Amino acid sequence: MSRALSNIGAALRLAARGFMARNEAEPPLEAPRRKPSAERTGVFAAPAAVERYLEATEGGGIQALRGDRAPLPPLFPTTWETAQCLELFTGLDRPLPLGGVVHVESEILSLRPIRQGDAVRCRVELERAERVAKGIRLTVTARNWTGTGQLCSQSTAIFLARSRTPPEPRAAEEPRRAPAPEPALWEPLASWVLPGGAGRRFARASGDYNPIHLWSWTARPFGFRRPILHGLCTAAMTAHALVEGPLRGDPIALRRLRIAFRSPLPLPGHARLWVGEDAGLRLFRVTDDAAETVYAHGTWAGAPRV
Repeated sequence: MSRALSNIGAALRLAARGFMARNEAEPPLEAPRRKPSAERTGVFAAPAAVERYLEATEGGGIQALRGDRAPLPPLFPTTWETAQCLELFTGLDRPLPLGGVVHVESEILSLRPIRQGDAVRCRVELERAERVAKGIRLTVTARNWTGTGQLCSQSTAIFLARSRTPPEPRAAEEPRRAPAPEPALWEPLASWVLPGGAGRRFARASGDYNPIHLWSWTARPFGFRRPILHGLCTAAMTAHALVEGPLRGDPIALRRLRIAFRSPLPLPGHARLWVGEDAGLRLFRVTDDAAETVYAHGTWAGAPRV
């Protein structure tokens, strides 16, 4: 079975479990004795898959990502990590709420490059599951190793399984985040025109067929009037713009990207990437054309190799 069909099947099973349990009373949320996990070995990226990904994430102009032994795009491992997250969520003891699973934030650390053709071992683990006012907040870590056991990358992702029912008295408020730093000056780095099919294009490239990203009619049951762009597509476009800009075309130079998603990016739409610095932190934010709505913001680290 292809990875895309496997991922669609996992998404359908996830939705079906939530639908079947929609009238059941939810038991208290308990921490599992062992961290639920999903692991795959022999994971690799085919050249055609990399090309689809670059086309879907505005990375086609980065020449260093082309060739037999070229490094993978900085965030490409998140494609198979997301697939394993779906497997993990589908296999949980209790089904997730029916309101849809949305990406809240991610931090990706690149330690060693993974090159096209390299086979890696990937393991994802559910670190925490906590009930909050809007649903269930899930914290997942993912790690990728080479065949010889060297750690290549590590990421932490937070998802919200949104509930359609009013919050229960025992539900905690989501943790309050400190306000994002504001540099004295934001400088424009990139702008993107996103067609209505941008979510479907990224779904074909990543295997993430979450219905909130595909069409209006599949997004509406989950509370969105229009499809919204995948958070990891926004993150990948940001990474590629940083590589092409301040990192001077060197994809290996991007060492860390931390991104928080503040507002859904509706499709079709326009988006702009801005960069700045504050107290030594390298910052970015993704906004609408008028810079009035902030879709995502975060920090990054890296420097071009001499």
